[in-house]
Amino acid sequence: MSNHIVLFGKYLEPDQGDVVGRLSLRFQSGTLDIDELWESSSLSAEFLSTFWGKFFPINKEAEVTSDIGKDEVHYICGELLGNAIKFSFSPNYMIEICLYLHQSELRFYVTNSVNPAELEEFQSFIRKLLTENTQQLFVEQMEKNASEDSNESGVGYLTLINDYNVSVAWKFEGIEAGIQSVTALARMPIVRKVLA
Repeated sequence: MSNHIVLFGKYLEPDQGDVVGRLSLRFQSGTLDIDELWESSSLSAEFLSTFWGKFFPINKEAEVTSDIGKDEVHYICGELLGNAIKFSFSPNYMIEICLYLHQSELRFYVTNSVNPAELEEFQSFIRKLLTENTQQLFVEQMEKNASEDSNESGVGYLTLINDYNVSVAWKFEGIEAGIQSVTALARMPIVRKVLA
């Protein structure tokens, strides 16, 4: 199969820019059920946020302090891992989260397989997310969820953008016959100087 790549948003490869540090976790869902995977993603988000929280200043006058940074990293990791687990298609394909610290931002890369039958709908949602007013989309989605009792809302991505000032992008590529992978990129700005 050809390795056809489709990008949405301002996708940057992990090594673009000066990388100060990085940390990756990979796991394979295999025989674990969704509840076990959710618990695993929560533990992974806690670990990653504790690790990266050390890179933020403790000084209370800093715009992003250690506690705030840790909470933001935890939420972003939890949201991205939760989506990867919920929508992962092949239990044999690794789910991976990699965090790359750069001078001005922390980049979150989460990769998982995606169901080819759901690909068009997902990409349509991404186009909407990248081109429309995200505050208005959030309100519309909340109203839709209340009336339809839906659990596939996209509210998490909207929260990342609206409340955490995160930039998002995606990379889709074929990995084998009938299976696509998607890498979601979330870029969290860091307003401080990182010591190299």
